[in-house]
Amino acid sequence: MSKSDTTGSSRLFPVLTCKSCIVQRQCFPQGLSAAEIEQFEQLVGRRRRVLRGQFAYRAHDECTKLFIIRMGSFKTVRVSTHGGMDVIAFHHVGDLLGMESASHTHYDVDAIALEDSQICEVSFHGLEYLSRKIPSLQHQILRRLSNEVTSMQQQSLLLKSRSEQRFASFLLDLSRISSRCGHSANDFSLRMSRTDIGLFLGLTNESMSRLITRFRKAGLIEVSVRHVHVLALHALEELASGAVSWDQYEQDQMEQPCEKTPATERGQVLLLERKAATPRSA
Repeated sequence: MSKSDTTGSSRLFPVLTCKSCIVQRQCFPQGLSAAEIEQFEQLVGRRRRVLRGQFAYRAHDECTKLFIIRMGSFKTVRVSTHGGMDVIAFHHVGDLLGMESASHTHYDVDAIALEDSQICEVSFHGLEYLSRKIPSLQHQILRRLSNEVTSMQQQSLLLKSRSEQRFASFLLDLSRISSRCGHSANDFSLRMSRTDIGLFLGLTNESMSRLITRFRKAGLIEVSVRHVHVLALHALEELASGAVSWDQYEQDQMEQPCEKTPATERGQVLLLERKAATPRSA
């Protein structure tokens, strides 16, 4: 049993069936037959509550289980020998925890709850065995592993981009996750702190504060405590993709008021200019 299992913070609950789970549409796996789901349920040892700030598992714990997030959210972090910390990723409902260590005997990172959460524990070796019997399950596992690699590559590339592009991409990811869970794509809460976001995006707290202020003044978002309301989703998409740079966006914003001036007002200005240019009679 791993160290994270023996802590008093881990509370045990009866195992739920996948069919009755309230998040089955967002959960792993998908598209299995009733008989296959029953086989998968036998791998789920228990459902465990992990309170905010507590660990699902810790680096160097023996890697014998994967964890499906049933409720809540987590961050995975790596602590250096000098005490520094890197936020590797954020994980939400339906995500698998522990995939980054699938080929290792011990977990590589700490998985910490960002809020009071619930996870379903799945035997790693049991899942490996069952995936050989159920091709569609094996395909999903391989796809998850592929997604992990792709996410790491995208994160590496993102860290080379401008801070505005990084933050826009981060907000878009949260928007997609909110939509995936059946909520609004334009309204969501930040479960992670600004410090965590900064560590994930490679930015300081001061840079994060400046970014949030710039995005608010530019009319992209509204922020109230940790609640975010997206005002210009398409603009965020353009910034995140690099189709529009921040300098271009600011320039467009400066030019918009002139373009939106009512025709009657433009006509009055033109009339005054003509009068001023007309020479007075003697």
